[in-house]
Parts: sequence; C-alpha cells; structure tokens
Amino acid sequence: MGKPTIDQILNSLTNEVLMGRAYLTIADGLKDWDPIVLKCSPTFFGLSVEASLQMSQMYVAKLYDKTKGAITVKSLLDRAKIEASTFTHGTAQQVELAVKESQNRIDGLQGILKSIQKRRNEALAHLDPRTVVDPVGLATRAKLTIADLKKVFDETSIILNKVLCLWKDTYASLEFIGSDDYKTALELIADAKHAQVDRWEKEFPNTPCDFPRPNTPRRPY
Repeated sequence: MGKPTIDQILNSLTNEVLMGRAYLTIADGLKDWDPIVLKCSPTFFGLSVEASLQMSQMYVAKLYDKTKGAITVKSLLDRAKIEASTFTHGTAQQVELAVKESQNRIDGLQGILKSIQKRRNEALAHLDPRTVVDPVGLATRAKLTIADLKKVFDETSIILNKVLCLWKDTYASLEFIGSDDYKTALELIADAKHAQVDRWEKEFPNTPCDFPRPNTPRRPY
C-alpha cells in the first residue's frame, strides 16, 4: 500500500476537524439549554452531552496522535516540508515558513494536548487502574475546558488552511453546516410543553399547573 497523498491527508484531517467541532458544538449547546425542556428526556440529553464531549476529545486525540504511522497534523506538516517544492500556489520558502508558523501554533497547544492524551489513555480509549480507583482524580490530573477544545479546533483550522492555500489555492470553512440543528428539535419540544400548559390552564383555570412552562419562548408562526 502506498503512502497517502497530500490531498488525501488534507481531506481526512479537515473531516476530523469538522466532526470534532460539530460534536463540541452539540455538547456546548445542550449543556446550557432550557432545563425544563431537557428534563422531558434527562437520560437521552444527559448521555448526548457526555458522549459528544468524549467524541470531541477523541477527535483532538486523533489529530495529534503519537502512535507511530498515524496520520496527524504533524505528519501533514512533515510531508509539506519534504515536498515544499511541489506546491503550486506558493514557493518552497513560503511553505517552509507556513510549516514553521504552524509548528509554533502546535507548541502553544501542548498543555491542552497533554491533558487530551492523558484522558484518552486513562479513560476514553483505555480504562486505567488509577481512573477506576479514583475516577474524579483524572479531572485534576488532566484539566480541560470546552474553551480549550475550541482553541485546538480553531488553531488546527488555521494550520490546515495555511497548507490548503499553498497547495490548492483554496480556503475551507471548517464548520459543519447544521451542527446546531438540535435547536429545532428542542424548540419543538418547548412548543409541545407550552401546549400542555395551555390545555391544563384551559381545563383547570383556578388550579396552578402541575408542571412549569419552558423558559424557551414559543416559536413565531
């Protein structure tokens, strides 16, 4: 089997960013949504948030995997440096400068990437004995926030676009169209909950409703 081409590597890595960022968007949006709406299916929504957070971390782990032979952002930069003279929309010097700037960006992510790697190795891909004994301790050993994950996807998008511009003279918006369409489903649930309260108030006008209205306003019709 031959080595992947630069086109194939770029396509694969941009897809990883798209998927990872979409999962993060879903998790970030759901966690702060109207709790009255989320309580209609607490198990489903709770697991959706947790699963989306875990998947976003795994996509970061793949982008910067240290497994020998894995296709990563670093392997893309290594190939770009070796094949700098084959880029048709930039000089070899421009490619080398882009690689150097990209490596500097990765250096600035090392603290976050170490936390991701630890979480991957101790909980996400493997169940480490330390995690079994002290599951809460991992959060201290490998601190990570949603803002950290966003930063990795943002910086990685910049890196991939630097290479894309010099390789294909194009720019990719690495944001999944429709990654926030979960809002439509939640708004429909909110409308249904409003309708439930309406029916109660109509049938029992002098009795307080047993369940609250959603904080989410009705959608305009």
